[in-house]
Amino acid sequence: MASQDDENLVPNSDQENEKSIYRYSYEQAINKLEEIFRKMSVPEDHVIEQLSDELELDPTQIKIWFDNKRCDIQVQRDMEERGILRLENERLHAENLQMYSELNKRICANCNNAEQKRKILQELQNEKDRLTEEITRMSNMVAHFEDDSDNDPNGIALELRLECNDDPNGPDLELRLG
Repeated sequence: MASQDDENLVPNSDQENEKSIYRYSYEQAINKLEEIFRKMSVPEDHVIEQLSDELELDPTQIKIWFDNKRCDIQVQRDMEERGILRLENERLHAENLQMYSELNKRICANCNNAEQKRKILQELQNEKDRLTEEITRMSNMVAHFEDDSDNDPNGIALELRLECNDDPNGPDLELRLG
């Protein structure tokens, strides 16, 4: 992969005056540097000196090429990671919007809809009336049996107990015959 900083590998002007024939072409020099980079991304000074002699380049040029190459790779990794994070962020955002929409459909549709509110309140009122009627009927039955048992010692003893706990299923009703 040739980068824009590979242009730093053009021989310096002193070398250009001394030698007019190079052992390596630009592409061959880049290939050689890439080969060394695959083995070691941070070459030691003696390796840089050796490359400098072999490629007829200034050691500073070679150091800069390795620095730029490492930087290019890091930039590429960062871009890939940002792309992955961007996709994950978009997915989470879409999921969040979907959940928000579903929540609004389930909860706020009833809150903002006056007709739906009236319907729910009417259903609750009907349930309350039905339970009140049932409790009254049971109380009347108990009262009838209690009145009969007061007059008749052999009658049935009946106890009715109604507990109104915070039970979402409604009050507990217990009827004992004894």
